[in-house]
Parts: sequence; structure tokens; C-alpha cells
Amino acid sequence: MYFYKAYGLNIISEIELPELSVADPLNSWDLHIKRGIIISPKFKKTSIYRRGIRALFGKNNENLILHWEGLATFEAINGNELIVSALTDDNNLISLFTVSEALGLILFQRGYFLLHASSVKVGNEAWCFMGSPGAGKSTTAAAFVKAGCPLLSDDLTAIKFNEEGKAVIVPAYPQLKIWDNTVNGLSYEKSQLTPVSEGVNKFSFRPDGTFDLNPVSLGAIYFLHKAKNQAKLAELSTFSIPVEMLKNFPLPFTLLSGELIKQHFQQSFQCAKLAKIWKKRRPAGFELLEKWVQESISLNTEMLHV
Repeated sequence: MYFYKAYGLNIISEIELPELSVADPLNSWDLHIKRGIIISPKFKKTSIYRRGIRALFGKNNENLILHWEGLATFEAINGNELIVSALTDDNNLISLFTVSEALGLILFQRGYFLLHASSVKVGNEAWCFMGSPGAGKSTTAAAFVKAGCPLLSDDLTAIKFNEEGKAVIVPAYPQLKIWDNTVNGLSYEKSQLTPVSEGVNKFSFRPDGTFDLNPVSLGAIYFLHKAKNQAKLAELSTFSIPVEMLKNFPLPFTLLSGELIKQHFQQSFQCAKLAKIWKKRRPAGFELLEKWVQESISLNTEMLHV
């Protein structure tokens, strides 16, 4: 049995998940991950792809099920149990798919506000980066991490609202997946990286030091794009915020219906009240990206001392 911490949860698992932070053995836990047999429901196609394979989604009553052909099926139960039915002997792949959308199903059941985004800690606040595939979420996060900003999450960002209604990002686990061109462009040392099973020429970077699991107040959200006919930086209009947030929902859209879509919109506006939300054209080239990162960190530091 393995013990971990991620997204504020104490996890006990029958499956080794090397991406996660190791925890001491506990008598109680928030999530139990175990192997088992899953009765397949009627599946529907989703817009989620991993390793080029489209995820299928279905339900068994209130249980949420994701299926990747030839890889694995996952069933999330009551936000505290995740059943894994492996269809491959590749343990690295099973771990990769478990800590991605499958774990996201559990977080969704527990009421987290989820975004397909990468996040880092800048000063005393969390900055979140999202955008369409290829917009540079992980690359931007990698540039901030290289500049000394602690990593909070890669690919899946979870936000909670405390009793005062304040939005905080709950740290995920100490791994950032970056492409080969990012490794070279940001001068990461390739010998310190691990190839990722997810795709060709992609690597896993684990930042040095202890991964801080304490929640961090949300400070800024950046929607990244490459459109040259748009401003380099513009504050997002109030009414476009929930639509953009919805576009970056990391799980099957069919989950958001009725009261849940209403709640998603309300939480989007709540984030907007508490954080700056920007539309940012990604700097052209790694040199300009690192320059923007340094300027952003310096400005944030100055604001802290005002």
C-alpha cells in the first residue's frame, strides 16, 4: 500500500503513483485508490485526449467513469474512492492517467473548481495560466519556475473557496511536464529530467526542495494566446470570463448541467472579484518570455512593499 498527499487530500493507494508527494502511513484518509472491476455503462465521446486517445465518459448512477481504450477505466465514487481497471501492464502509463483526469473526477465530486491550467506561486499569490493546446501553459509555468517561483500545479489546477469566500489554489504535486523545445529554449538540464510516457520528446521536471502543500491565495489568471492581431495584454471583460473559464474546464462538459453549470458560472465570477484576469499574448520566443517573467516578478515584489 502507498500513501500520498495531493490537492489537499490524504491518499491511500494500491497503485504506485510516483508523481505524488509521499506521505507517512495514516489510519484515516480522504481518498482510497484501488484496483477493481468496473461495469461499463453506455459511453459517450468527450473532447479529452491523452496520448492521442479520446476519452469516453459514462455514469453508473452517481458514479463517474472515464475510459481510455486499451489503457484503463476509472470510476470515481462519492469523492473518496477511485477504482482503477488497468488494461495495460505499463505502470507508468497507469500512474499518468490516474493523476490526471481520473483524479480530477474525484476533485469534481468534492466540489473543487477545476481548470485545465498550470499554476505557480509568485510572491504571496498564485498565478494561473491557461489557453488552447499549444498556447504555452506549461512553458510559461516552466519559465516562472526557472526564475524561482514555486510550482503549484501542471495541467490540472484546483481552486477552493474558504469560509470567507476567498479563492485559493490547492497545490497538486511536484511535477511539470515540458516539451523538448521548452527544455532547450529555457536551458533546462536534460540529464535532470525524466522522459514522460505521455508523448514523444516530453519530459518530467521535479523542482528541487520541499513541495509546499499549503493553499495559496489566487492572485491572477492569464488566458494565453498567440494572435498577433490582439493586444499583448488586456484585462478580460466581466461577461467573457465565465465563457473562457468554461472553455478550460478539464473534464467532460456533460458534467456541467443544471445547478452545476450555474455554480460554475458563479465561481468564475467569484474568481474575477478576487483576482486580476488577463488575456495575454504569449511572448514570441524564449528570450522575450523570460524577460516578461522577470518584469512580472519584479513588479509583484514592488507591489508587496508598497
